[in-house]
Amino acid sequence: MIRAVVDPSVFVSAFIGNPDAGPGRLVDAWRDRRFVLIVSPLLLAELGEVLSRPKFARWAKDGRGDAYVSGFAARSEHQLDPSQPPTPAVRDPDDDYLVALMRATQADVLVSLDRDLLDAQLDDITVVDPAVFIGQLA
Repeated sequence: MIRAVVDPSVFVSAFIGNPDAGPGRLVDAWRDRRFVLIVSPLLLAELGEVLSRPKFARWAKDGRGDAYVSGFAARSEHQLDPSQPPTPAVRDPDDDYLVALMRATQADVLVSLDRDLLDAQLDDITVVDPAVFIGQLA
């Protein structure tokens, strides 16, 4: 089974966006257990922090954001955040932890909507957008 690290921005997009778009379909595939989601404390914390921002309040109110994050935490493969600071890998240093998590867990794919990750020249890591990933699961 494919093991994937998913950029929190994909989950945010699925939470607020069209359920038939790539991010929504990715969450459906996860719910259907079509791949193993790898999470870490930092990844879950970032997702929770983003959903707690005022601009997402209309979607995340009444505990919906917390429940969404808890759902991923409850049924995913948990890994510790890499103990070494991530080696700079992409344009946005805030994304380096995702690359470090990929390398530490030897996951099969990193799924992202972020151009900093999608455009990065990472020979040892496959980075794809959600629509491509869903196509790989078919």
